[in-house]
Amino acid sequence: MKKIILFLHGYGSNGSDLISLKDYILIDHNTSEFISPNAPEPCDLNFFGYQWFSLKERSIDELRIGLSSAFLDIDNIINKIIEDHKVKSNQISIIGFSQGSMLATYYALQTNHSFHSVVSLSGSLPLSILKNLTLIKNSTQYLIFHGKIDDVVSCDQSIETQSFLESKNIISNITLDENCGHSISPLALNAINKLYKNWI
Repeated sequence: MKKIILFLHGYGSNGSDLISLKDYILIDHNTSEFISPNAPEPCDLNFFGYQWFSLKERSIDELRIGLSSAFLDIDNIINKIIEDHKVKSNQISIIGFSQGSMLATYYALQTNHSFHSVVSLSGSLPLSILKNLTLIKNSTQYLIFHGKIDDVVSCDQSIETQSFLESKNIISNITLDENCGHSISPLALNAINKLYKNWI
């Protein structure tokens, strides 16, 4: 079965940033496609980067408005992948970092698509956003990773997401790295490879 890994980069970055992770992902690359698009908007604060939505203020209201706006962007990307590659949504795993992680989680919880998984790296969502979502039942499972010394996005956000998912009986696992900041450590890659090991 063909597998699609869709990377969603963080705020101010670009599609080239996460694609290098494919070299560390232990699945059959002959039957897998790695896709890492640029976000649709130039970044407010980084001329050379892109954003899924503005984060000038980094407030909850700005986050809520931005996620709602970006929902259609990611929906268009997903639907184009399904059409172009002739796959079903359960053949897709979304790996998001930071802002990309927030969007992946927000989207997957509110879409009819059932993905193989959403991998949330150094992002997730605060409880104040999660509790106001319109959840749509699907079979997407979640893998959450966060560094405990992250000084950009608090790891409390990922802990809140994990607790929320558990309360809704949604399959999820969390890995916290004591010595990692706003980054992706070997612990995250090990967790991803464990998740994908039985992806048939």
